[in-house]
Amino acid sequence: MAAALHMLSRRALSEGEIRFRLKAKGYSEAEAESVLGRLRGLGLVDDGTLCADLARAYRDVRMCGPVRIAGALLSRRFPRDLVEESVRAVSRPGEELAAAAAALGKKFRDGIPGGREGAARVFRFLARRGFSPETCRQAIRRLSRDIEEGEE
Repeated sequence: MAAALHMLSRRALSEGEIRFRLKAKGYSEAEAESVLGRLRGLGLVDDGTLCADLARAYRDVRMCGPVRIAGALLSRRFPRDLVEESVRAVSRPGEELAAAAAALGKKFRDGIPGGREGAARVFRFLARRGFSPETCRQAIRRLSRDIEEGEE
């Protein structure tokens, strides 16, 4: 129990992360489950809340798309069904486009670089952030229109 409390003193962890770390330290599966049960009982571990909070943070603060959010949450050892639920909750189509446009606005403050290579660079940026190809195209079109309207 002391090892798990020490882990949680640094940052919030998922049950999967705690289980993995305890097993790496030599604890058995039964001991890890016992500790996790006690931590749940004390309210120190709540995968549902933590997963939802992290999904919102990845979307709002890091400006990531659903694919990148899902990957980040899975790497934190959350159960797949919980990850899918959290990603669905933060990835509504209109919100996804707004997040992509916000990420573009922050990265390319002076506008999208010109030409095909510039558009490809912007597309790659959004794709690496975890946005779908269609959302990438829509966000680029939206930002291009905003720039053109600002020049008139």
